[in-house]
Parts: sequence; structure tokens; C-alpha cells
Amino acid sequence: MNKVGLIADSSCDLPVEIIEQYDIDIVPVSMYFPEETRTQYIDITTDEFFEKLVVEDLHCTTGVPPPRRYITAINSALSKNEQIIMLHLSNELSGIYGSGVVHARNLAPERITVVDVRTTTSAFGLIVLKVARLIKDGLSKEKILKILKNDIIPKIQLNAFVGTLKYLKRSGRIATLQHILGEIFNFKPLIVIEDGKLESPTKVRGEKASFEYLEKLGRKLLEVLPKKETLIVIHSRNISKAKELVNSLKDLNQKGIEILIWQIGPAIGVHVGPGALGLAWVGESSEKLLEKNK
Repeated sequence: MNKVGLIADSSCDLPVEIIEQYDIDIVPVSMYFPEETRTQYIDITTDEFFEKLVVEDLHCTTGVPPPRRYITAINSALSKNEQIIMLHLSNELSGIYGSGVVHARNLAPERITVVDVRTTTSAFGLIVLKVARLIKDGLSKEKILKILKNDIIPKIQLNAFVGTLKYLKRSGRIATLQHILGEIFNFKPLIVIEDGKLESPTKVRGEKASFEYLEKLGRKLLEVLPKKETLIVIHSRNISKAKELVNSLKDLNQKGIEILIWQIGPAIGVHVGPGALGLAWVGESSEKLLEKNK
């Protein structure tokens, strides 16, 4: 039996191969379409989800997973590990964390520690990956939790531009007037997560300006991130631009920074829609980094 195991909900949007490589147990989130329910990592892929959302233009909602999903993931993890770290997306964005706390308390409170990672999608996935690697390196649960609390969660960053405001409007994340003005003037809001909440500190006009912002930020990150750190290029049905961003940075990557391309999955994709592009990392905020560059 392993000393420490790992559970995460599926809004971490990790590629399947990483989930399998590190034997991460997943609490899957479901997508509710008008005539059917599909569940992330079980019976719908991210590509299939965006096909329904965009091409078929189906309205979709998500919700907290039912108890059996938590119970299945927890029992699986308990059968293989002495102690469990259970990670959930920001409690400010969903009730998934709260339900995780309840089920962990009911099943094995002395063996499971539930953590609110204060972010979501690929930034959440980066946290999960880092914890999985710490477990693989043989660190104790107590040491990993200390690193999480002090060095990872307070410094996790996500900066992304959405391709369209349609889905933020549909999900109630922005007001109608903001949506109309944004579409008319082609404004692209910068989406960040601060203290677990969705924020938009600035906006640019047009796809070219948003790409240039991310390119500039990426170059700065390659300068300041430690050697062998990980930088995630995130996108939603926008792989060509994600690859273009990676290609624009690769010649500057003198430290051997690990640059990965991950796609936003259904649980968050329902809110941002297709065309999003961004970066996720652990370190200083973009505001501080770009201020230093002036």
C-alpha cells in the first residue's frame, strides 16, 4: 500500500495520460444538456463536448457531482493508500469542495485531507501535477500539505483571454450590457483568478492584441521561472493558436522550462466557450511581472 494517494475533481482538466501515469482518482463532473447527461472522463471527451456546445449550439449546465461519485473515488484511493490528499476547485466558484469535505468526513476523516486549491481548470491541473510529483518523490503527506499551503496555492496564476463573450453571458458571469459592448468593440477581457474568484483586471481589443499580451507575458515567465519549472499554455478548441504561442517562445527557453499545452475541459468550457487562450504557472502575478518589464 502506498503512503499517500491523490484525488481531484475533473475540473482540473488534466490529460488522461497524466491521470493514469500518477494513478490519480477523479471525482467526475457531469454536463447537463437538454436531452441527456454526459460525464467528463467517462462518456464524453472534450472535443465531443465542444462539438455539442458550439456546432449543435446546445445549452449546457454543470453541477456538484452526486454522492456516489465522491464515494467511488474515495474508496478507490483508500484501497491503495494509507493517507489521501483530496484537491477541489475554488469554493468561491462551486460547491464541489464543500461536498468533498462532507464525504471525506463521513468515510475516513483521519486519513483524508481536503484542500481548496483556490483556482480551476489548467491552473488547478498544474497543482495536481505538482502534488502527484511530490508524492512520487516520496514526500510525506504533512510535508506536501505544507508546500501546498505556503509555496503553491498562494502563487498559482492563471491568465486567459476568451474567444467570445457569448458563453460568459449565457452562464451569468457577465451582464448583458457588458456583453453587447464587448462584442461591438471586439474587446477581449483578461480573465484571472484572484483569491479563488473570477476577476477581469484589464481588457484588450482584438485577437492580435490578446496574443501579443500572452507572448510578452510568456517571454517574461521564461526569464523568471526557476529551471525545470512548468508553464502551461491553455486553450479551448484553439490548438493552432496554442501551438503558435509555444513556437514563439521555444527559442527563448534557455532554462529548460517544461511547456505543456492543455485544453480547458467541459466543466469550465461551458462558461468560457471556444477560442480561449492563456497561461498558467506558479510564481508572481502577471501584473507584477509586466510592471517590472516597463
